[in-house]
Amino acid sequence: MAHMLDYNDEGIARFVAADRFLDKVWHREGNMMPDGIRCIDTALEAANMQYSIEKTPLFARVNGEFVEVPTHSLVYRDEDGKQLGVNGSDFRVIQPREVFDCVTDFIQGGDLTIDTLGTMNGGKRIFMSLSIAGDPLEVVPGDMVDRHLMAVDGYDGNTPLIFASTVTTPVCNNTVQFALHEAKESGKLVRKRHTKNVLRSDRVNGMRKALGIAKIEVESFVDFGKELASIRMTDSEVDSFYRGLLLGDKADSDREDWGARKRRAYEELTWLYKNGPGQEIDGRKGTAWGAYNGVTAWTNHVKNYKGDVTTDRAHYVLFGTGATVNTDAAKLLVRQYALPYAA
Repeated sequence: MAHMLDYNDEGIARFVAADRFLDKVWHREGNMMPDGIRCIDTALEAANMQYSIEKTPLFARVNGEFVEVPTHSLVYRDEDGKQLGVNGSDFRVIQPREVFDCVTDFIQGGDLTIDTLGTMNGGKRIFMSLSIAGDPLEVVPGDMVDRHLMAVDGYDGNTPLIFASTVTTPVCNNTVQFALHEAKESGKLVRKRHTKNVLRSDRVNGMRKALGIAKIEVESFVDFGKELASIRMTDSEVDSFYRGLLLGDKADSDREDWGARKRRAYEELTWLYKNGPGQEIDGRKGTAWGAYNGVTAWTNHVKNYKGDVTTDRAHYVLFGTGATVNTDAAKLLVRQYALPYAA
């Protein structure tokens, strides 16, 4: 199960996708909705997620007797008793329906459309991706950007409730969580710990703010792409860019001194820069925009992660090291060409 989906007792993946999103779902498991996903309740039923999350006291054996651990509790799924995590006593259990409920008004109003919904990592993490209404934005002719919002929550004590904006370039099916790390620093990202106020009454207003920020961030990303598309890169500049991304302050070292992984990564990046999907488009070919898309194609589809090409790929690209690599690539190009942009 390299994609890290979660399955019920009948071996059915707890996952649902709108049929129009099929070409972006690599594992082809779970349920597909040919008429789209019109509401949260329908999505949860189709994804086999009509269970409850419960919390129970935690006990430890001390001197041969079981005593309660007052500082922690066990979180589990009622349907099958699946243990999802050990958390602090102030951990607030949020049901899947509650997590996603704050987007209901926006779905009914036509501002958002559900793309996918499901669970991962043995039920420890739940997620939903949504398309933001509006025509795709164009970086260069033939190279469009779709706008999305991603909701992620977890019960393992390590994943807070997160709402974040993402962009997808359909021509190469690359997804970028463009503003995640910047948002962490500026406070723009909607990110909530599981404490008593996590579902406070103003969460819909917070969601409305996040949606507005997401639209602005996508437009900013497109402007950044247009700036990169106007920059022609020589082979030497491409070489310097990928060296800097992979090697940092050792970018000038001889290739003979690189490890096998660095050499392979460099070869993959340079190949994707010239031959990756969509790289033949005018505005990508031979430009900084093409070099950046070589990186996003690498993190989305090629770069090994924990020994497997597709292990937990979505979380890796959106919230893990893959997001860091994409952000570092943008920052490198900003510095390399002194762009007026805070990546």
